[in-house]
Amino acid sequence: MTVLSLAATLLVLFACSPSAPSTVPGLVAPPVQAARAADFDQDHALWTKVLARHVQGDRFDYAALKAEPEELERYLDALHAVTPAQLAGWTKAQRFAFWINTYNAHTIKKVINEYPLKSIRELDKAFGLKTVFEQGFIRMEAHHPDGKDEKLSLNEIEHGILRARFEDARVHAAINCASISCPPLLNEAFVAARLDEQLDAQMKAFVHDAARNELDVAEGEARLSQIFDWFAGDFERDAGSVREYLARYAPELSDFLADAKLKSLKYDWDLNDVKR
Repeated sequence: MTVLSLAATLLVLFACSPSAPSTVPGLVAPPVQAARAADFDQDHALWTKVLARHVQGDRFDYAALKAEPEELERYLDALHAVTPAQLAGWTKAQRFAFWINTYNAHTIKKVINEYPLKSIRELDKAFGLKTVFEQGFIRMEAHHPDGKDEKLSLNEIEHGILRARFEDARVHAAINCASISCPPLLNEAFVAARLDEQLDAQMKAFVHDAARNELDVAEGEARLSQIFDWFAGDFERDAGSVREYLARYAPELSDFLADAKLKSLKYDWDLNDVKR
């Protein structure tokens, strides 16, 4: 029997045997990880279920989710199973949506782990020198933007991935830091098929949100969320200036915004919990 015919016989025997292993020594293993990538739900349906059930206006029902966290846990498991190689095969919109949802889901997870809380900033450590946003707790080491074998922090997702790789200031209206002054959580997952539409709607709603941005035409003042100060460079990159960025989403106020005095509102870090 030739070597080739012996190999063919062995393949048939392994294929027919109920106890045959999934791979044959000397042969290339099947692309298991690639199959998992194809199976990932790009609609992020589990996350939409969590959000639809617990987002109430600009608040979130942390107590209810803490009592029944199973869908969130399943969603986090699905996120954690995605490898960098798989992610690289997705479209830019799919990757962008993935990381926005990843940030928001893990922020919620961090809060319910320690709930009840008055503020997510209660989780800061070392007298505030290491904020909750700097703490590595996200089990996605392979995706670390600096190549470190360490758990990801929220800051590493926000600054090292979302801002650095996608360069779209609309992200600041999409991610939520579990605080009153943050742009409210969308009550559905971000998805690639509607990502531009969702991001535009979120930023427009944020700019017009009188609880977070006071556009006072009578006084000639625009008292803005500190987000527009902290990340001014992102808005300037996308529109030339903060004023022009605001006018893009509030064109009816473009004349006012051109001359208005810009001031920053104090950021409220109280938890965006439902009122009880």
